[in-house]
Amino acid sequence: MRKFLLASLFSTLIGAGSAGAATLDDLQWDYRVIAVFTPTDTAGEQAAGELSNTVGIAGRDIAWFVASPDAMHSNLSQPIERSSITALHDTGGFQAVLVGKDGGVKARQSESLDIKAFFDEIDSMPMRQQEMQQQ
Repeated sequence: MRKFLLASLFSTLIGAGSAGAATLDDLQWDYRVIAVFTPTDTAGEQAAGELSNTVGIAGRDIAWFVASPDAMHSNLSQPIERSSITALHDTGGFQAVLVGKDGGVKARQSESLDIKAFFDEIDSMPMRQQEMQQQ
């Protein structure tokens, strides 16, 4: 019993530092992720606005995140650990990354955000094909 209590206390203390923030791993199998990294906060606000107004995000189970130098925007209400998202950023400057429900990186964009190209990539995935057939 004592070992169980110590293990429970240890688990609680370890988890306390995250304060309820999710990680990218927590989204696996529930969401496809679009992560956008912008060099300025203004560009981040523009990308977040574009994603917010895009029809088809919810139907494709997309969680999106826009990380700029001083802000993080998302369509999810639950906070996410910034480091979990920024780990996807593997270049300087602008980058957009598509992550599948399986957690694997499916596509990267380095010039500008092309949501249609990401949608085309998603819609060609076998899991998405199954989802569309079941609807």
